Amino acid sequence: MEYNKRSAVSTVPNAAPLRVGFIGLSYSKGWAIKTHYPAILQLSSQFQITALYSPQVDESLATIQHLKLSNATAFPTLETFAASSNVDMIVVSIQTLQHFSLLLPLIEHSKLNPNLRYLFVEWPLACTVDEAEKICAAAAQRGLQTIISLQGRKSPYVLRAKELISQGYIGEINSIEIAGNGGWFGYERPVKSPDFIYDMGNATDIVNTTFGHTIDILQYMCGSYFGRINSMIFNNIPQQEVVDEHGAPLGRKVKKSVPGHLLFQGTLLRGNVPVSCSIKGGKPTKKFTKNLVIDIHGTKGDLKLEGDAGFAEISNLVLYYSGIKSNDVNPNLNQTPTSNTHNPMPNNYDSGKELMEVYHLRNYNAVLGNIFRLYESIADFHFNTKKIPNLPSQFIMQGFEFEGFPTLMDALILQRLIDNVYRSHLIGSTLNVSNISQTI
Repeated sequence: MEYNKRSAVSTVPNAAPLRVGFIGLSYSKGWAIKTHYPAILQLSSQFQITALYSPQVDESLATIQHLKLSNATAFPTLETFAASSNVDMIVVSIQTLQHFSLLLPLIEHSKLNPNLRYLFVEWPLACTVDEAEKICAAAAQRGLQTIISLQGRKSPYVLRAKELISQGYIGEINSIEIAGNGGWFGYERPVKSPDFIYDMGNATDIVNTTFGHTIDILQYMCGSYFGRINSMIFNNIPQQEVVDEHGAPLGRKVKKSVPGHLLFQGTLLRGNVPVSCSIKGGKPTKKFTKNLVIDIHGTKGDLKLEGDAGFAEISNLVLYYSGIKSNDVNPNLNQTPTSNTHNPMPNNYDSGKELMEVYHLRNYNAVLGNIFRLYESIADFHFNTKKIPNLPSQFIMQGFEFEGFPTLMDALILQRLIDNVYRSHLIGSTLNVSNISQTI
């Protein structure tokens, strides 16, 4: 494992669990209670919740009582929460719209806490590239190790596909096609769905969320950013019909200003590989179609990822592979060795036979599992469980490494790509984006 180094100071193993302060954890609602909280419960020897912040302190007190967080304190102000020396790691799980106004003062106030080392933020990071760059710069200046919830990188299917590609089992990539459905952005709106995700400017639209997670996964698997892109964005569904939890119409319609369809095409920097992508709102009308299909075609084989939801980061997938045997891999290919052991490549095939594989974990809960694996990687880094010599105390980004976790720098690069997706649509032109992976 080689983390992208920011300093050469070795991590000091710490037997005590990381003390976690939460912004956005509620016992009754929200993403954090469905994912972060159960992940921490399963890793209780590595993480312990010690602080909660909410402007409504009664909500934090109620969460502490209901979840029996005996070691946690409720903080009524951001200043006292950020400055608490009883917090080693802060997790921010709130609406994206609030990120910029909260994260900058949070980082500033945290200077009074000498123990704070980690800042974990949900994707999307912020609404604009300028805001994202300011947040990244402030966190870097503060010396925090950052984590972003691009948890699709931790999917076992994504890691398996990345292994097959990086070790040359499909040869060189020739072309890629992606088709996905973002169910929230179609003709129907569930009555319990929050209104803010359907309004432009909140960074919760089909481009930032559905496309953002999916294209990050694609770049991660292929080990390449984009060189050129072109996009078209549509909102041909300006109104949605409100439906109940069973899908029955409730007789009223509401406005939707976020896009309902994205057409994207581009070329990867590595190999000048063409990529075409279509993401639309709504569910398929025919049972034989899939909500998500990622086809990767190589000179020696093919990979296909399929899912029942267009949100690849929270979907249990199926990976199909057809290619060459392990001992037929061209040693001249640019390969990245890995210590991962996800369903290792079988080697008992006759010479000249094509190798085929279907990879699926029937009971895998991707909503929780990918976040859990993200927390596992943080614990691996902090406690140096894999006994890596000279492990740096901080790294700036994951990039395309197998190990580690995505950081705010990884999020900023993705934010720059999404900004250019909108820009390409607005000016009706192909854009050169080969420089967006520069760090700050």
